[in-house]
Amino acid sequence: MKKTLAFGACILAALTLNTQAQNLLTDPGFENQIIAPNPNPTGVPGWATFNGATFLQTPAAYEGNWVLYTPDNGGGYSVPGAYQVFAATPGETFTLSGWVYTPNVLPVNGNDFAILQLSFFAGTPPNNYGGGPGVGSAIGVNVGQPTGGGGVPLPQGTWTFATVTATAPAGTGSVGVYLLDINADANADFYFDDVSLTAVPEPTTLALLGLGVVGGLVWRRRQ
Repeated sequence: MKKTLAFGACILAALTLNTQAQNLLTDPGFENQIIAPNPNPTGVPGWATFNGATFLQTPAAYEGNWVLYTPDNGGGYSVPGAYQVFAATPGETFTLSGWVYTPNVLPVNGNDFAILQLSFFAGTPPNNYGGGPGVGSAIGVNVGQPTGGGGVPLPQGTWTFATVTATAPAGTGSVGVYLLDINADANADFYFDDVSLTAVPEPTTLALLGLGVVGGLVWRRRQ
């Protein structure tokens, strides 16, 4: 019985790691330029873009040939960006990671920075991804030069890694994954590449999964 339980625990650990490792994003490296509609209430796979964000073929790409490019648009806080939406449940933990680059020198405290952001919504599939009221506060990591400081520094011409983790609060039905450009002035051009979104189910789901795995092994042992 001890061997059975130990084997079941190993399977559960493997399932958990597999859940964590699976990248949920469509076209995470932008190599296929997969576009989704904006808004995207039915969760069409791909990147919904806005305010001038576009795919760009460039030798400066972190990997491959393409990046997501968010232009400065001359400044003025037009906030270009892109997003994807997914079903989510309360207690589920999401980690968003990726690489960010700027060809420009960002002025100190100039309020030019990229954001990798997770936002939770009450809207649920199949027809209300990312819809309804927001649930809790958006959680993100700033990359660049926010006016108030903090975040991840972004030197000119250097691909920089950033990551943020957030747990879906009560009332969550879906999650939006956003890549944003806070473009205070004409220096705020950003590239994004090799973005990843992983999810870990809330603890009760993992516990039930573990009981199911161990229970199945015990049942087979008794046959």
